[in-house]
Amino acid sequence: MQFEFSTQQQMMFDRFAELGRQAAASAGQHDAAGSFDRGTWQRLADAGLWRIPVPVALGGLGGTWADCATAMEGVATTAEDLGFLVTMLGHIGSLRIILEDGTPAQQARWLEPIMRGDVGVTAMTEATGGSDLARMRVAATPDGSSWRLDGEKVHITNAPIAALGMIAGRIPSLGAKRDITLFFVDLDQEGITIGETEDNLGIRTSPTANIRFDGARLDPINIVGKPGDGLSALYRIIAFERALYGIMAAGLIENMIAKAMARVEARMAFNRPLADYQYVQGRISDMKIASVVCRLLTYAGLEKLSAGSEDASIVCSVGKFLAGEKLLEAAEHLVQLHGHLGYMNNDLSRHLRDAVGMRIAGGTSDIQRINIFNQMRQQHARRWANDTPQTVAAE
Repeated sequence: MQFEFSTQQQMMFDRFAELGRQAAASAGQHDAAGSFDRGTWQRLADAGLWRIPVPVALGGLGGTWADCATAMEGVATTAEDLGFLVTMLGHIGSLRIILEDGTPAQQARWLEPIMRGDVGVTAMTEATGGSDLARMRVAATPDGSSWRLDGEKVHITNAPIAALGMIAGRIPSLGAKRDITLFFVDLDQEGITIGETEDNLGIRTSPTANIRFDGARLDPINIVGKPGDGLSALYRIIAFERALYGIMAAGLIENMIAKAMARVEARMAFNRPLADYQYVQGRISDMKIASVVCRLLTYAGLEKLSAGSEDASIVCSVGKFLAGEKLLEAAEHLVQLHGHLGYMNNDLSRHLRDAVGMRIAGGTSDIQRINIFNQMRQQHARRWANDTPQTVAAE
């Protein structure tokens, strides 16, 4: 498990942490306007963030997904903007699916736009169900040598600002038991409509909207992997994204800790700094514990995914669950330690509004509990099936 950065990773972390500060400088302004910080986004792309895990032969830097997570952690620690990080997460799903499951032709068409910063989506949610992938209704019907895609994805991260991305759907003609398929499309093509940008409580710097498909044409190059075989790839992408929530939470909490420490050392109560009181110390130590645990769970999850470990998905779901719960707790501590100042409409309370969304985005905390239990149940069934029945002699 990665407890410490290598020298190269530390340099990468520091470089992208410095760029993340540029997002922090305008985060409040973008939150108020419900707008996306495209300037900082492009600077990150120009610095090579999205090229890190891509082989040199494909135009990348030849690093690993853990290296990419290191760079993202650098941004998370300084950006002070969960919305910006969520946009990064939605984009990286498109990068991973094309890099790991794309054909050479698909990589030639879409890798460079993704790496240069054309924003991507990873669209799964529909009105019929969020995390319940079996209820997806977006479907492609055959049309000669191509297909036509119809249906609607809802509340999709990055939709108002994206140029391309992965759409999860079905090809019903394959049969209901094995029809889930992944499509990769350019969002400016005919038959695709982006809905109005949603007015959300928090995470406002990462715009969301519906994506409507009305007979959008799909050619063979738009099908990622084998038709009908998209579920396993989709689960890998979901698990990977869930793992990354841990470093997002850890980075944001570290920034909150710095603000909280400055507050409690400077603020006096009964002739003593707030930092002298045990209840204050308890709040801030809880924040640090949360940061450490969330960070380590990300790298543990990535390590298990890379190794193909049986419990990789459980670890990633645990990481997502704790990221949502602990980020919200930390934001509450931050607001409470600042008293009325924390309750005003400012950057302190913005952290709390955003943190509520962390418990919903990427699968709610309740869904993560279900995922964890279902995976435990499957493991138990497999292990029980492999056990040799023991014969007990009668006394």
